[in-house]
Amino acid sequence: MEKAIATKIMEAALSLGKEVNILDSLVSQLDSGGEKEAFVHALGNIMSVLTRDVMFRIIRDHPELDPDR
Repeated sequence: MEKAIATKIMEAALSLGKEVNILDSLVSQLDSGGEKEAFVHALGNIMSVLTRDVMFRIIRDHPELDPDR
């Protein structure tokens, strides 16, 4: 993947992460129970796919784009 495209994808992925954090904050306001647990599980899945299948793939090919560097 070209670095220019990888950079844009990484920026978009990081932006999505911020939005998921907003969702997490809202979900934390739900009463405890099955509904809250289901939302927490779903948000975990979203972050897992975003990190593993998008960000780690880009970092593997372009380590300089790692936001933790």
